[in-house]
Amino acid sequence: MSTPRTWLLAASTVLLATACATPEERMAKLQIKQQRLELKTQQLALRNEARGKPQTNAVLDQRAPLENVVKALAACDASLGATVKQFAPDLKPVFPVTVKGEVASIDVPDRKTPGRTAVAPMAAAKVYGLMLSGYYEESTEINGTLQKMAWGFTTPAGADQVASVLGAAIPNFKRVSKEVSGTYTRMEIFDRGGWHRTSRFDHYRAQPNILGERTLVIEASRDPAFPGTRVGCVVRGFQTEQFQDTLRPELD
Repeated sequence: MSTPRTWLLAASTVLLATACATPEERMAKLQIKQQRLELKTQQLALRNEARGKPQTNAVLDQRAPLENVVKALAACDASLGATVKQFAPDLKPVFPVTVKGEVASIDVPDRKTPGRTAVAPMAAAKVYGLMLSGYYEESTEINGTLQKMAWGFTTPAGADQVASVLGAAIPNFKRVSKEVSGTYTRMEIFDRGGWHRTSRFDHYRAQPNILGERTLVIEASRDPAFPGTRVGCVVRGFQTEQFQDTLRPELD
């Protein structure tokens, strides 16, 4: 039998079977299809909710306390404060730590004053073979309103080396993209009640009226006291003050 005739016969069989289906069978198939659609919608809603909801659990699956902290840092959310609290006794000999209830923070002299936004470790600090030279915490206010905050670690290593080492160890660092400038970036935009990843970096940077932008960055340090590379998070936008409450509950 030729191929066209075979195809026509198969199509005719399907049409005949559909036509011969009883109203009850057609209704049952329609209900199954509707149930599958509803299930898919629920799954999508749950994914969006999880994406927009800040994580508050401490990271515990890495080899050393500071490695857990760096993995938590890569999420740019409240898990950092929970992880610092979890390992506060181990971290205090290395960085100044203040425990505040269920969370804790690594302290800098003054996160709002340039030149006082970073602190060097008091003892050798190493993660995945990379030396850490400092921790920074920055807040930028305009007319008394928080517009931008940034936090993370500095290392003498170059950005390419940092991206390679951390990318091999931590999933979130695998998702960064290298820009022409040499900066590694993973950007999320706050929209429709949650954080959504985007690769349109320049498009959103050109928008001053954005609700929220959250970026994981590996970039060259511009602080002469801490040369090398900065590894951390940047959050900016009109709702930065609210984001501080949810993403960084350990901050005053």
